[in-house]
Amino acid sequence: MDAASLDIVGAGLRQATRRPRVPVVRMTAVGALQGALLGILAAVFVTLVAQTTLTSFAVVLWGFVYGLIVGTLWGLFRALFRNRPDTVTTEIHPTRYELRCPSDELSVAQTLLAKASDDDVRVEQDTTAVHEHRDAA
Repeated sequence: MDAASLDIVGAGLRQATRRPRVPVVRMTAVGALQGALLGILAAVFVTLVAQTTLTSFAVVLWGFVYGLIVGTLWGLFRALFRNRPDTVTTEIHPTRYELRCPSDELSVAQTLLAKASDDDVRVEQDTTAVHEHRDAA
């Protein structure tokens, strides 16, 4: 049986709406971490390129602190904006799947489905042959 001749089709479609919820604390913490790392990276660049009166450690420390503050605020505002009550994601999910094959390969498909149902897979035994014309183009 050729796998290209099989079609798996979602049937019984239903529309599901969900509100994307990411905890504000988590997004704020991730933003703080990213900001701190970016601040350290910028501070290392400044210590390599610019001449300052501060020691390299002080520049890296200030870069870490400023990056942490900016990242925390950025993550907080992203979390508050993302978790608004009017943001809704709509998705379409099938309630079941149908396996379709040409009618001349129906007996092979029924045999394979019978073996699959023995392996603790829920298989409905509704075997209706679907007649389709497949273009060879």
